[in-house]
Amino acid sequence: MKIAVVGCGAAGASSAVFLKRAGHHLTVFEQAPESRAVGAGFLMQPSGMDVLRELGIHDEVVSHASKVKRLHVLEKDGSDLMELRYEEIGEGLFGAGLHRPVVMGALIGLVEKEGVEIRWGSRVEGARKLADGWEVEGEKFDLLLVADGARSAMRKALLGGGYDRGYGWGAHWFIGKNHGVFPEGDLHQVVCGTRQLAGFLPTGRETGGTEDLVSLFWSIEVGKDEEIRKRPLDEWKAEILGLCPMAEDLLGQIDGWEQVLTARYGDVRMRKWHGDRLAFLGDAGYAMSPQLGQGVNLALEDASCLAACLAEMSLEKALPEYSRRRGPVLRYYQFATRWLTPVFQSDYEWIDPFRHAGFRISQRIPLVRKMMTRSMAGRMRAI
Repeated sequence: MKIAVVGCGAAGASSAVFLKRAGHHLTVFEQAPESRAVGAGFLMQPSGMDVLRELGIHDEVVSHASKVKRLHVLEKDGSDLMELRYEEIGEGLFGAGLHRPVVMGALIGLVEKEGVEIRWGSRVEGARKLADGWEVEGEKFDLLLVADGARSAMRKALLGGGYDRGYGWGAHWFIGKNHGVFPEGDLHQVVCGTRQLAGFLPTGRETGGTEDLVSLFWSIEVGKDEEIRKRPLDEWKAEILGLCPMAEDLLGQIDGWEQVLTARYGDVRMRKWHGDRLAFLGDAGYAMSPQLGQGVNLALEDASCLAACLAEMSLEKALPEYSRRRGPVLRYYQFATRWLTPVFQSDYEWIDPFRHAGFRISQRIPLVRKMMTRSMAGRMRAI
């Protein structure tokens, strides 16, 4: 088939590779003017690493990662709120803390190596339905894959946007040098009520770099972002230090507000992830807050699943099967994320004592703790 992929993020790039290898003809449309991956640090889960193995770039990517062995969440007073260890669900399992350009550089390099055409600087905001395909930028395609991210212009053009709600809370983030301050094996978080959350993710090393990096995530109300940025930077730093004094060295690397970026979260929902010769992959079909850190991992799994469906059956059967197979896991993570987000980032301070009691109890029940760890590792398949 002749296939158009809109978006060259994790979902678009990996699906292009899988389908090119299956003998299809791929054209990727990407609005960015050039191959220049940007973004905060993120945690590649065992589920995502399984797909990297399928693609053949697992070792290349993970060689740049920090091997994260546990999630450790503390209260402001230093007491434990939650501790989840990957080893509880499988010997040798870990999360890979990564700088996003490392992963995207490897994926885009693979797309180019496979001979897939990427049309950089091509912002596609719509497509015309034909009897037996789609017309994109004046060219006919047998299948259209939409992978243009959480703020998908294509989703809005084709579906009117579907359900797309922005969260009131997001994060400030910054990537700096760790200097041995934060343990490489810990995703370290400190919370105070539901209004303050600081996260520190070991982020591995840049491509060609030797310095260990760490990503800071600081919870904010996105509506107050502009107001916060008008304040002296030292006031912002002092607030974080009041919650986590360990951050002093990292914050000392920030000299101006331009180094601090803002992440906004959204909640996108669809009943199914396919249409007539059309499929949605990644955040374009189900954006969610990053509380469970599954975005890139789910996107990679989408690509692998869609390629498998197309290899096993006709196009008419493959697309509904793709939605059927992906439905349980996507609905689980959407549900879990929607429930978990206000527990850590919201105005609902009354949640705090219930959160404290709930997590303390859950940590003492092996079955519940194991389920929570499987959720973190991307290994839950359904509600």
